[in-house]
Amino acid sequence: MSTTEWAVDRDFLAKIPIFGGLAPEILDSLLGVASTVNVAAGVQLLGEGDPALCVFVVCEGELEIRKRGTHGSEFRLAVLHPGDCVGEMSLIDIQPRSATVRAVSPCVLLRLDHGEIAKLYRSHPEVYTMLVLNIAREISRRLRRADQVLADMGVVVQDMWTSASGEEKKKPRPPAAS
Repeated sequence: MSTTEWAVDRDFLAKIPIFGGLAPEILDSLLGVASTVNVAAGVQLLGEGDPALCVFVVCEGELEIRKRGTHGSEFRLAVLHPGDCVGEMSLIDIQPRSATVRAVSPCVLLRLDHGEIAKLYRSHPEVYTMLVLNIAREISRRLRRADQVLADMGVVVQDMWTSASGEEKKKPRPPAAS
């Protein structure tokens, strides 16, 4: 990966769903702290399990999202195009990367560090709230699509509905006889 000078303007950023509704001066501020990165085709940008430190927006090129299955095989989940973003989930769940991301073609990406986004929490809490809501909406859209894919395939994923801590849900006990 190398840093390059590639002009990303406010209009481009405003069209990205997670930045929707943010004021022009906030978009300009984000652009001021962002950097652009060139990634050659075939290069791994992020690894599943790696620490999550930033969000990327695809400006040019395509990225593929890959996930390891329980038996170690890797599967392609999605291909991202200009205007798509990757890494925003970790702003919400503060977890390591959930998938591996590779460049399918030469890419130009906009990189925003989590630390810069966190500054919004202190300086503009209402903007930070809007950004988090936008990310939650995007994650919800993806979950709805994934649910539909699973339903279309006839797959039952009961384990998905257990608690995030990995504990099994406890079945309610019948009331004690008096």
